[in-house]
Amino acid sequence: MSRNENYGNYGYSAPSSGPDNSVTPQTVSARTSLPTAGEMGGRAPAPWIRFPFFPTAPFYSTNPNVGYQVRYYSAGVLSTDADIPAGGVPVGNEVIRTIAFDIPCRIIAVNGAFAWTAQPAANNALDRGSDPLDLFLFRMEYTTGDRLQTNARLASTVIGSGENPAEIGGTGYTVDQGGTMVLGITPLNSIADLVQTPWRIDITLHCLEMRGSSNFVGGR
Repeated sequence: MSRNENYGNYGYSAPSSGPDNSVTPQTVSARTSLPTAGEMGGRAPAPWIRFPFFPTAPFYSTNPNVGYQVRYYSAGVLSTDADIPAGGVPVGNEVIRTIAFDIPCRIIAVNGAFAWTAQPAANNALDRGSDPLDLFLFRMEYTTGDRLQTNARLASTVIGSGENPAEIGGTGYTVDQGGTMVLGITPLNSIADLVQTPWRIDITLHCLEMRGSSNFVGGR
């Protein structure tokens, strides 16, 4: 496998060190620990440069046969779902939902919302001024086990809304064909204010799909 064969699929260049890229392979040796941040700088006179992190700037292929399509992938939890305990309040219990991807894409932003689906009585959590995104915890991980959020946290700290999207930043998060994102959603005690009032939690991923030629193979 050539040194650039796979890295280009994800929009990153091949590493500049290692036995396949070294000018003098005989000097390469195994490391017993990962390099520190200070050791990962480039060569003088500018070992580091500053580069904008927001807005999210995904990689686009230079291959003219690759096209792009924006698509919103989503999943959610209803109080009437089969895996929700009687009463509709799985307080403190994580509910798992999955989003499958048929083609490669890059996730640009993650949004979510909590809403009552019937008129609640007075003195519920939202009437007391709670942010709807504070009514549940959220985390997300890839098929490989790689976690975008290393731990479940209040949704207001990791996802946004349609009015104020929560961009991932950098180049976004790459999902390959056949990949799955696992969503962990944990309703909190505040939802127990109205056990009998139906509710829903929706999560939406803003994605940039990468579409290649599927019915022919041509030279580049």
